[in-house]
Amino acid sequence: MKVNLMSNLTQGQLPDVPTREIAIIGYLSEQPHGATAREIYEAVSQALEDTISRPAYYKILDRLVSAGKLEQHDEQGSRRYSLMPQLTAEFRLTLDDVYEMLPLLDSTTESMALAIEAQAYFLDHRESILRQTAQVLSEEPAVELFYLWLNDLITMLQADLASYRLEEADGPHLGRRMLADGALEHRLSRQCEEIRELLYRQLSIPFDAVDIPDWQGLDGLKRNGSIVYEPHKLKQALSLRVFGAGERQTVLGLVSVEQSVLDAAQEEMLISGSDGSFHAGTLDLRSAKGYIEDDSQILTFNNSVAYIRASEKVERQMRVKKFIYSAPLTRQTLDNPAYRGMVLAPFMYPDLAESEYEHMTRAATDVVQLRVDDDVFNGVARDALSHEQIMPPRVHIRDGTITPQERGFNHYSLSNAYGDITREGIARSRSILQRIRSSSPRATPQVYAGAVKSTQIRLFSRLINWYISKGSRLTRQRAIEPRWEKSHADYISDIDVMTILFASPSFAPTPNSFWMSCVVIRQFASLTDFYDRKLGVEKNWFELLVDMRRDALKSHEKYRGKLPYHALISEEDLAEDAYLYMLDHADYASFYVGHTGGAPPPKIPRYEFLCSLREMDTDGATHYVQRATRQLATALLTCSFSEDRDHNFLSRLTLVKIIPSVVYQAHEWAKHWGKKLEGEFKSIVVKRLSEKRKQQVEERDVNIQPIGIRQYLQRFANARKALPPSDRGLDSH
Repeated sequence: MKVNLMSNLTQGQLPDVPTREIAIIGYLSEQPHGATAREIYEAVSQALEDTISRPAYYKILDRLVSAGKLEQHDEQGSRRYSLMPQLTAEFRLTLDDVYEMLPLLDSTTESMALAIEAQAYFLDHRESILRQTAQVLSEEPAVELFYLWLNDLITMLQADLASYRLEEADGPHLGRRMLADGALEHRLSRQCEEIRELLYRQLSIPFDAVDIPDWQGLDGLKRNGSIVYEPHKLKQALSLRVFGAGERQTVLGLVSVEQSVLDAAQEEMLISGSDGSFHAGTLDLRSAKGYIEDDSQILTFNNSVAYIRASEKVERQMRVKKFIYSAPLTRQTLDNPAYRGMVLAPFMYPDLAESEYEHMTRAATDVVQLRVDDDVFNGVARDALSHEQIMPPRVHIRDGTITPQERGFNHYSLSNAYGDITREGIARSRSILQRIRSSSPRATPQVYAGAVKSTQIRLFSRLINWYISKGSRLTRQRAIEPRWEKSHADYISDIDVMTILFASPSFAPTPNSFWMSCVVIRQFASLTDFYDRKLGVEKNWFELLVDMRRDALKSHEKYRGKLPYHALISEEDLAEDAYLYMLDHADYASFYVGHTGGAPPPKIPRYEFLCSLREMDTDGATHYVQRATRQLATALLTCSFSEDRDHNFLSRLTLVKIIPSVVYQAHEWAKHWGKKLEGEFKSIVVKRLSEKRKQQVEERDVNIQPIGIRQYLQRFANARKALPPSDRGLDSH
């Protein structure tokens, strides 16, 4: 340590405060369990040959704690210090990680306690109530159960609305007494919000089947129109939104793959996985000692890697077991606009507001991964080491959701760098979908899938809570547990519930089969700010965008200002636009696979795949979904699984998750590529500094100092709060 630290000092010069701070952090980086104030003082002052007193060092430690760079722990009368968790190439974050940790920043201690209580409640009943529930759900037809659930919620809403209208029907006394404390109105507001979320965002139910306006009190309901509910149309719509698992089309079903198919997959099938992640730091120059506290200097590094598992046939012919693909990490690449978003800093985008920049960095992480996905899936990628062309995989599994991170049209239409990144993400998704749609109907589908390790969606958890207390009574004449605490559904994720359900011994996987959940389909529009836009028979998505284009042009004529992207292109170009293509064709299927066990069981991901079912009837769509899920099951059984022991840096918990091995391998390779990306960027900085100063600048004079994870995530959390509530829901996983 002494040699490394002294290399940053001029011979004979006493260290200044920033140098001491750097030395303290350097020392603690080598102490995984932290150190006491005395230990820090003795080690660092000796290494620096420093002569200041120990109390002066204590003040520096207090300052580093206040700045969020160190954590302080009081143990047996002495203060112990350790580094705050930091973002580095080794400890990167994925978008799933971000959304998993945001509640730790945003939530109150009360809501966190409720979440922990809900998980404990489910775990306490996993051997009794939940095991029985899982068994019974394997006999319940999926479409029918979803229909009964939604019908029950709508019926309860209508009954409460009838009570709300008593003020008009029975005079003021009863109504006013009922509404005195606002309890009924609050319940109606919550019911409307929950049902609209289920219908329009999570199930893409058309408005001619169920139309529930925004709740704005009874007067608002009158202005917006009363509830429209056509039960037969709802059931018809659900037949194209919910597809049962297994041969019996139940909520939970067994999916088996013949041994001959698995043997053929081992011989022929190429399976790939990709990981997209980021880390961050500040640029530290030897000639400008100390930390750069200005947030505008924080650099974000985005990188993505695809790992392609070679089939036995390819391995024999080419003598390779794997292919690796990533964007070329060269100085030329980092300067190429085609690879924008790999390195970002706020000062590069002075025209963006802080919230826009923070959301652009998350979108850039997604787009960098989408570039890799697009190239690999379409068969234009070459191995990063041998430069051999990589044949397109039959199944590609992405780490994280397959829905574009930024997909709101209000972001897509921006005429700035944020809009550019958003448009590229949509264009890459379109490219992948076009390949899927162009495949022969006779061929087994090529599957573009995602393994989502963290989700904010509460669809299956709400269904199962309702079923335990009420739905089972409707279908089996007796509730599994009528006293079940349904309120816990709001505080436990789908992933937690489905992990517990599938951990039942009777649902254990075999070498040839998995238990799976039913598949739920969402249309692209449901994931955007158009989720509640009502389109009639006479107006389609293209006509809506044309109207918006004309309105933007009229507004520009009147008020001037900057034209949005969709107003800068012609109507002919708008007809070929990627966003319109996704509105017209993109569907997202999501479900769960029971490939875990134990007590407690490792968490399973939510699986998704991209498809296009709009032009199919119920039989055709069912057949396609069955083939796609079987293809994914074949790939999972062929490539097997790995344990992902990610550390939740804010809760200090080690979370064990089960993910496909190709995703895990991509995750591991991304660490190497992250270091290389940082190294290439550092080389560019050194080269340009040398040119600017007209003197040699050494590599050791430039460092990338990591920053704390909490500090970095807090920036994004604050940016989310600055957005309208309607926008915040778009980045939900």
